[in-house]
Amino acid sequence: MKNSLFPPLPRKPRFLKALAHSLMPSIVTHWLGARAIAIAPEQIAIREGLRAGVAVSTVMLVAWHLNMPLMAWSAFAAFWTCLADPGGLLRRRIRALTSFGLAGAFITGTISALAGYSTAAAFVGLGLCVFLCGLARARGAAATQVSVLAAIVAVVAICYPQTPMGAITLAALFSLGVLWAMLICLLAWPVDPSTPQKQACAALFREQASMAFRLLNLPHLQTASLLTQQKELSAWRRDIRRRIEQARSSVEKLSSDAPLSPARTTLLPAVEAADRIFVTLIAFEHAAFSAPLPPQTTRVIRITAAALRRIARDIPPGRHAPDSIGPYIRALSRLGTHPQTLSTRAAAWNAAALTDLQTAWQGKDQSRRGTTPSALATPSQPLSPIFIRHAARLSVAVLAAFGMTLAFHLPYAYWAMMAVVVVTQPGRSTTLSRTIERVAGSVAGGILAAIAGTLCPKWLVLLLIFPLSATTIALRSVNYTLCVTFMTQLFVLVTDLVGSDTGWWLGFARAENNIIGSLVGMAACLLLWPEKSTASLPTLVSRAFLANLRYAALATSGDGTRDETEQARRAAGTTSNKAEILCQQTSLEGLRRSENLKICTEILFHLRQQAGIASTSWLERTTDHTPAPTAQTYQTALRHFSDLLSAPSSTGDHLREMLLFLRRPH
Repeated sequence: MKNSLFPPLPRKPRFLKALAHSLMPSIVTHWLGARAIAIAPEQIAIREGLRAGVAVSTVMLVAWHLNMPLMAWSAFAAFWTCLADPGGLLRRRIRALTSFGLAGAFITGTISALAGYSTAAAFVGLGLCVFLCGLARARGAAATQVSVLAAIVAVVAICYPQTPMGAITLAALFSLGVLWAMLICLLAWPVDPSTPQKQACAALFREQASMAFRLLNLPHLQTASLLTQQKELSAWRRDIRRRIEQARSSVEKLSSDAPLSPARTTLLPAVEAADRIFVTLIAFEHAAFSAPLPPQTTRVIRITAAALRRIARDIPPGRHAPDSIGPYIRALSRLGTHPQTLSTRAAAWNAAALTDLQTAWQGKDQSRRGTTPSALATPSQPLSPIFIRHAARLSVAVLAAFGMTLAFHLPYAYWAMMAVVVVTQPGRSTTLSRTIERVAGSVAGGILAAIAGTLCPKWLVLLLIFPLSATTIALRSVNYTLCVTFMTQLFVLVTDLVGSDTGWWLGFARAENNIIGSLVGMAACLLLWPEKSTASLPTLVSRAFLANLRYAALATSGDGTRDETEQARRAAGTTSNKAEILCQQTSLEGLRRSENLKICTEILFHLRQQAGIASTSWLERTTDHTPAPTAQTYQTALRHFSDLLSAPSSTGDHLREMLLFLRRPH
């Protein structure tokens, strides 16, 4: 019966899940995460991709059969409609798709008619339309997605100048594509609205299980270099803390219209359980870096990892059977009754977390879960100067790109303006990363599309529309660069089918225009009403230092409530994550030899160790409520450094004093 606690993995795992795990191991996701490059292989959306493939390829088949190049507008509209689908509850999806369809048809007719009237009218109409689309970002995430696509419709429509009747025809073709895609999206291959949230939660538990099993093989790192220890210590904690916060936010957004929805009452308790178990994993990791783990500790780790792996397998298909985690709860509860050590306290802690999850899944705790104080609703944000500046910056950048394409007689000008719309973000750092990803995806996709357009006959190019559109939509939540790579091939090959240019010329034009548009968007973000400078690395490190001190003071003294200590722990993890990502980005900018960078790197390493000590102390406080001997030290240091960092002085001196404090044994 002992072996039943460690069930083997299925002999034939689902193909896509196995493929995602094999192609994207944890070491790769950790490396990309440290560089602020998001990748989520668990979010491959096969059914959504199939819908897009059917919607786009069928329209292109009709356009090719009728020899009607202008009907490519219907194909574009169908593809954009699939992109506009926010997923989730049906009412929300219908609202978003309808809004995009109405706005897109109006923009198509208006902008194309203005373009046919005069260039000056086209400039005025395009600038006003893009400005309004930029302002719509203030209405939330769903409105942002629709407004970006509406702006894309505008920049494409301006390159199709029409008479008034021609503009009406173009708007009708657009509406036809939207209606066809809506029918496919809403009726074909229905998807559980909470599938992305389930996949995110399952990936969180899988990552925690991997971290737990990894703790059994850490002795070789006890004598490793400081840099190796720092990378190994921070990578897993940073990734799991990010996954916890993203999963919690995603579940709360999904259930904003229905606080007692099944997704909330099932998934949110799972995220909370994972967050609580994370405390013991941090404590175990701290112990494993110091000395070999005793047999009883490895037993607790193995049982915990097996429970995490079981939950990860049960969440995606919706098999939330409370009895499935019962054996692990009983095994951990038995180990938690032994003489008080770190392993027994951790066993009791994990057993309590899993018991609460089991209770929530049994439906006995739904009323409490349904009335949590977290703000579920995501109302529209006020129209702050940030959104006005972004809208103005976006409008000017699009017009600048349009003017450049006219001045230099660049073909397919809308590709450059589309890049500006997608790349330009309210934040400078987000714009930079989006620019790099957009350029990389466009160049790679342009080369692949040029090869396909040159070597493949027309009928084979037509057949490629289905897999390309399906793959683009399937990967849109996985990674932006991959999505752009396939999207570039799709747009180039569609243009190849309905236009006169083919092969390398189209691929080169797509890559060239995207590079121009991306650089224009980046320049606009840097030069036009730039945002206030973001927090520097020393500032973020100081915030992380204070947050970790606050957590250590609460964990060792036992003064705060459990909720207060939980909030302090989350703040310590998230601030450390932000500082580590900026530290990594700074090192990539050629500042590896900077004295402040070296000090910040070592401080962040010690803060991760400090979090392990604090987590261990918190586990000790669960059975021994006497404050730890170091409690007074942390409280005094918190007051001292809070006053010190609030006063203007030399940042370098502050960093050195923080490092000296962390180096001292506590």
